[in-house]
Amino acid sequence: MADRPKALDSVRLAARNAPIFRLYRRRDRLRATLCRVNVALGQADPQDPLTRRRVRELDTAAVLLGQARWNAERARATGDTAALKRARQAFTEGQRLADRLEALVADGSAEHATDRFPVLERAGTEIDHCQGVPLVPAITPVVVLRGSDEEMGAQYARQLAIIFGRWILRYGVRRLTADERVEVGRWEAVHDEHLPWLGRFVDGWVAGARASGVDLDRASIMDLWVGHRPPATSWLDASSGLPELPPIACTSLAAWGDSTPDGALVAAATGDHELSYQVTVAAFPDDGHPFVHTVFSAAGTLPTVGPNWFFGHPGMSRSGLAYVHHGGGPKFLEPRHTWGYGLRRTPSVWHLLRYATSARDARETEQSWPIGDVGRGDQATVGGFYADADYAYVMEGRDDPAAVREAGLLGERDFLYANNSAMHPDAVHSEWMRRAPDGSWLWDREGGYRPAAPRGMTKSPGMLLKWLSGRMSTDELLVAGMQFAYWNSYHRNMFLRQMADTHHGRLDVEAMRAIYRTVGTAPTGSWAASVRRYRRTGEWSHISAAHASNAFVAVMKPSTGYYSLCTGPARRGAAPMSPDSAMIVRGETNAFWDLELSDTPTALVERAEALADQLLGQARDAAAGTTLAGEAATDVAGWLAAAQADTSSPRDVDGIEDLGRRVRAATRAQVRARQVLHLGDPPPGFAFPERQEPA
Repeated sequence: MADRPKALDSVRLAARNAPIFRLYRRRDRLRATLCRVNVALGQADPQDPLTRRRVRELDTAAVLLGQARWNAERARATGDTAALKRARQAFTEGQRLADRLEALVADGSAEHATDRFPVLERAGTEIDHCQGVPLVPAITPVVVLRGSDEEMGAQYARQLAIIFGRWILRYGVRRLTADERVEVGRWEAVHDEHLPWLGRFVDGWVAGARASGVDLDRASIMDLWVGHRPPATSWLDASSGLPELPPIACTSLAAWGDSTPDGALVAAATGDHELSYQVTVAAFPDDGHPFVHTVFSAAGTLPTVGPNWFFGHPGMSRSGLAYVHHGGGPKFLEPRHTWGYGLRRTPSVWHLLRYATSARDARETEQSWPIGDVGRGDQATVGGFYADADYAYVMEGRDDPAAVREAGLLGERDFLYANNSAMHPDAVHSEWMRRAPDGSWLWDREGGYRPAAPRGMTKSPGMLLKWLSGRMSTDELLVAGMQFAYWNSYHRNMFLRQMADTHHGRLDVEAMRAIYRTVGTAPTGSWAASVRRYRRTGEWSHISAAHASNAFVAVMKPSTGYYSLCTGPARRGAAPMSPDSAMIVRGETNAFWDLELSDTPTALVERAEALADQLLGQARDAAAGTTLAGEAATDVAGWLAAAQADTSSPRDVDGIEDLGRRVRAATRAQVRARQVLHLGDPPPGFAFPERQEPA
């Protein structure tokens, strides 16, 4: 059990946190119930007053879920028993409402599920709060930065406090031990060598937090960016205690040349996880290219997941370079003897977007950097999926094997795609795949690697207990976890390949959006039976890249500076791609905001405002020409009022924090106006491709 030096500590930790683990099961049950209701509502007439009523009731249950999540995380982090009690109560109330709502929808009843709706307030911030709990915003906020590294760091901290409240500046911050401070210093030294701007950015962050009334330790902020633990020495980071089983999420597609109508690069990507306090950063540094990039968590850490060092995608720069996606991971292709201190993913992405002039330039720079902390997954080291107007690559492995995927290798014609699995044919020569029993893996050029036998859900306490007790080796656990992730990813690879082939030559911005409105299906019949079958066999239904756990969908066209983002799925009622991906977004809009990345932040803001004004005018005209009743009329009036309020906010101010407020108001107004426009004229998806079973 050499790879389990802290196994006993992990068992004790699990025992101490048993009440929290039980809450996670309640969370999963509530999410799944709400997701099933949302799938049903996606099939209903969106203008029907009863449908709008059901959506409002669904969002009420989602508020309770948000309160429960917040209090459960607080209880986990601090041991606060009052928070634990509040979490239990919110889960109970949310499940009661969700069960009633599901039954009424199934029966076609017009009876109300509830007449008690939450009272929301801003609490001096830009997001909704309910009973003191900050709710995840339904429209992703944009943070605007400009100037020196120190100035941008300070602006980031101050704008987070403006948007979310000062609490977020402490979120994820830990009191470091002396040994942990030494580790932070080691990681910082590597970043200073290759990315000297990061330390200055953190200095600014500390100053900006202090200006916002929050005194933070510099090492604790640097920890959010680089971490405080030594590099992993085993796959799944198993040597540190409980292993991190791989995710099955995130998707991407990029097209250029002959695959697009005008030859220009277009790209789309999703972040597939439970939506948290994400932000899109638009940065205008004194030196280097302006760039835009979405991070999954504004504070660098995700609830129940932990630190992710500001992981996120996609991004693009004024040079025309796009960072599309993390490139399909975790992959673990580099041999363990090459692992060590290196660069975290998002600092490396920001550096390349800021300074690289092309995808080839990015590739050359990436290959010059240390291999890094491969054992903790894609977020922990460099690599990923970069593209420009002429060339794209997916860096799956940098050494032994050097597995760099380019268009044509697998028969792609001026397009590439990636989900959460290795596709390069040489990946099988990696250390961990060689250790798998013969016949464990199959490969084809459309879907990449998949398990020889379909693999069901493996993220179970029973499997971890087998590993902790020594009845399952780390190699066996690794293969089981990766096969679970790769089996699902294979189907999303197939979906995107079929979409790219079918619409080749016509892959523009609207086609990318339509792809991510082409949803799959959930199994019919009993949900419980479907889950049991999935756990045994991996069998589900039609799996799409457009699904219930899309925390966002983003579409880019770097040549024009176009960056567009929808918070949550782009279509209501998207089916989950697996039982544990049955998620829900409070206030789901299914509508995009648009930015045009320019040379200055003022130009970016003014163009967003002009579009908001235009869309609001169109929405007013559409509403005036439509007769709506009941909850449908109420919703439209509310969306128009919200858009009007945001477009009426002051525009004669140009300080950086004022520009941030202005662009957030403009993007909110764009989304609300588009909700009105989409209600009567839902934007289309494509026909789901004919299902192809693995050969």
